[in-house]
Parts: sequence; C-alpha cells; structure tokens
Amino acid sequence: MKRVLLSLITIYFISINSCEAQKKTKENQIDTEFFIPIEKSNLYTRVVGNPEKPIIITLHGGPGAFSVDHEFFRNIFEKDYLVVYFDQRGGGKSDECKDKSMLTTDQFVKDLDQVVDYIKEKYPNKKINLLGTSWGGTYGFLYLIKHQDKINSFISSSGFADSPQRNSALISHERKLANELLKSTTDSVKKKRFAAILIKLDEIEKSGFKNFFSDMNLIRYEFPKDLGFDVYWARPELKEKKDELLKDTAFYARVKYTPELLEKAIEKLEYINEVFMNTESYNNLNILNELTVIKKPVLVIQGEYDYAIGVEQGRTIYNALKNIPKKDKELVYLKNASHNTPFEAPEEYYGAMKAFFKKHN
Repeated sequence: MKRVLLSLITIYFISINSCEAQKKTKENQIDTEFFIPIEKSNLYTRVVGNPEKPIIITLHGGPGAFSVDHEFFRNIFEKDYLVVYFDQRGGGKSDECKDKSMLTTDQFVKDLDQVVDYIKEKYPNKKINLLGTSWGGTYGFLYLIKHQDKINSFISSSGFADSPQRNSALISHERKLANELLKSTTDSVKKKRFAAILIKLDEIEKSGFKNFFSDMNLIRYEFPKDLGFDVYWARPELKEKKDELLKDTAFYARVKYTPELLEKAIEKLEYINEVFMNTESYNNLNILNELTVIKKPVLVIQGEYDYAIGVEQGRTIYNALKNIPKKDKELVYLKNASHNTPFEAPEEYYGAMKAFFKKHN
C-alpha cells in the first residue's frame, strides 16, 4: 500500500519544524509558518516570497496528500509573488482528522474559504490567485464555483472535473492494450492474464465504480505493469530523478521534513484517500455543467499522455468554461508528459504558468 501511496502523492507533500517562525531569506523575502484555525481543526501553513507582491495559494494533490511545492516553485514564483503553501484537512502537518463526516468535498471548500479569508486579512489589499495540482486542480474548480469573487485567477494543473470520464478513458485504453496483446502473444500464461484483465475491466466499468479505492489501485498500478505502460509517467526513466530527490538530505532541509515525518504523513494520506475514494460524491464527481458560472481567468494544463485523469480531460474542462472570454482562458497540453509534469516537461510547464500569472497580475 505504501508503494501505491508514494506514487499517488508524487510531488505533493510539505512540512514544518516550528510554528510562527519567521525569517528574512533574501531582500524583500519572508519565510513564515503558522496554523490557520478552521472548523474542528487547524491547517499548517507556510508563506514564502515577496510580501509586496500578489498572492498565490497552492493546492496540493491527494485528497489527503501534503505539499512540498516550495521545492518546485521557490525559483519560479517566490521572487515575484507571495506564495502560500498549506496542508489540507487531515494531511501532512495539519491536525489529524478521523471524522469521516468532515472529509468531504463540501467541507474542503469551506476549509479553503477560511484559508482565503485568513490570508486576505493577514496580507490585505493583494490579488489572490490559486494554483492547484492533480486533486488540487479539481479542488480549485470546486472553490471557484462558489467563491470566484475572492479569486483573481486560477491554474489547474492535471486536474479533473469529470471523474466518470477519466475512469472510463483509462479503462478503454487498457482494454485496447489488452486486446492487442491478447492477439499478438503466443504465451499461454500471458493470454490467460490478458483475458482476466479484460473480464475485470468490464466488471469495474459495470459496477459504477462502487469499490472505487480498490478498483483504482488495480487499473492504475497493477494492470499497467502487465500492459506495458505507466499511468503517471510518459517517460518512466525519469522516475529515478524523483527517487534521487527523495533521498537528498538537502531536499528534506529545504522543505523542513524528515523521513520519519514523511512516513507518518503517508499513514494519514492512506486513511483520507480511502475515505474520499469510497465516497459517491467524489468517485463519481462531475462538475462540468457547474463550470459555466466561472468567469475568472483560468489556465488548464496537463500532459498529453496523462492517463491518470484521461487524455481528453483538459479539452473537456476548457470547453466547459463557456463564460470565460477567450482572452482569459488557456489550454496547454505538454508534449511527451503524463502526470509528473515538473519532471517530464519542466520548461514548458513552468513557462506556461509564469506567463499566465504575469498576464493576469
């Protein structure tokens, strides 16, 4: 299970050694840490960057993960923006949450609204932008549907708005691969395996994704090994680059974490992720019709081979944003990339985001 969860969180986790500790890092730069009180909990928050500039609030993946986005945005945004990194309810260094009634999409939207209000009060008279990655991309859309008046612009990186579409797209891709391999192989053992995969794919699809957590582990992690592809990587050889980072002591120092704290955070992630994935409102989430209310600038960005959300998800979202003027909405597909875009297409990934925020700030 821990192997699966490490793949799930990819790059989205963060930590802290102390609270309310603030220091100057560079000229006009701050690095401060505190907890934001929300309903029945407190969310760990780290704010880094230029306090005179517009704000970017980052939304990490999961649900249930935690963010080390400082590692990836420190040289990209922190000079020209004030960047807010926070661990969502129950994740990372935020308070533990075992109450399933508080682990819902509606509650997370309420949480984010309290975060936005807190940051607006602490750093007044500044534009607030959102940047969500993976589940964070979905999270941002859920928030904009209800509270877009508080947000200046939004980037959805590898987010989804139609869960049934993404799941059916992955199943269709694996069904195609299994059928092709079944026809081309002469190995009786492999033939039996491919036939079994086809049967199970049909069962999962017809179930309406009722056993979402276990079914998703099968089609995202187990079946791809037999079918010869990786749901999260278009270039699997770059996994080594991520693995090296997770072994780098300097990396842990920068994000104020330890391997032991990481282990604890993964345990929290396991619980929250399973709760969400076995909740109907999440595992069959479809907010495409609701996206029509959004009028604020939005950038939709994803890898062209991102089977974790479905290769058509970006286009589907872009087309659903019908009431955003064309000059204010953008769609970017990253070549030869999947879900781990900062590793597979860093120049295009960061370039698109920097240009979008510069345009709208």
